Amino acid sequence: MIRTALFASLVLGASAQAQTDNQVYVETSDLGSGIYMLATNRAGNVGVSVGEDGVFMIDTQMPQFADAIDAAQRAVSGDRAVDLVLNTHLHGDHVLGNAYFAEQGATIMAHPSVRDALMNPVTAQLTGATPERLSGAYLPTVGVNDGDVVTINGLSARLHHTPDAHTNGDIFVVFEDANVIHAGDLLFSGWFPYIDLDNGGTVDGFIAGMQAIVDAADPDTQIIPGHGPLSTQADLEASINMLTQAKAEVAALVEQGMNLQQVQDAEPLAAFHDEWNWAFITTERMVWTLYRDITGETE
Repeated sequence: MIRTALFASLVLGASAQAQTDNQVYVETSDLGSGIYMLATNRAGNVGVSVGEDGVFMIDTQMPQFADAIDAAQRAVSGDRAVDLVLNTHLHGDHVLGNAYFAEQGATIMAHPSVRDALMNPVTAQLTGATPERLSGAYLPTVGVNDGDVVTINGLSARLHHTPDAHTNGDIFVVFEDANVIHAGDLLFSGWFPYIDLDNGGTVDGFIAGMQAIVDAADPDTQIIPGHGPLSTQADLEASINMLTQAKAEVAALVEQGMNLQQVQDAEPLAAFHDEWNWAFITTERMVWTLYRDITGETE
């Protein structure tokens, strides 16, 4: 594993401690067959395939991390620029680095719905890093869809679109010759997932998307999650079981006629809290997501 570090968003006159807090680390894991996972300490995981055909990057994260991510990929690609990018979905922590790499010559691909969503964003109640209206080099210029195959560096990367999942435009990537999968945000490994109900996401669709990855994998498959550590088929199955049970717990209370506050007070996900709760999607927010998904209420 290789670690590179660059400083991002430093302020003149900032203390040494503040600079340490702003340092962006990228840990590079070699998955074999010229595929690498670039894990930042700020915004999740980027996938990279390098070889004689060029550099294929999956997701670009955000502008303040682009230098660090580029330095990490250049360390394994022989100082080559990125040639091809796939955005797995519309969220800012996966697309806001697009302009940096496009201006160096990269072609940006995504599901067609992603370009539309970036040009005409929906205001989400729980946005995470969903961007405001984008244009120019930030936008994907090539639309891809379910079943498309990127052939590069001696590998076949098959693209799978999973509608109504994390968003409506999620794509996961199966490197069929290498037994590696980039799951995008269809996997928050070991954490409650963010399901963006305002951008086409649904709980059942998210479960179905995870199941599609399980079906494309085997026990030896290396799975790059959108967020979290390098994972396995078993980690996906654990997330599926958790989310299925969590929805059932909340649905049972809704069927009793409870409103959101009453459901929250009943603490239906208490058994999951210690293992799955995290800073962005807390147990309370997961209950809120499940309640919204089940009832259709937006408040």
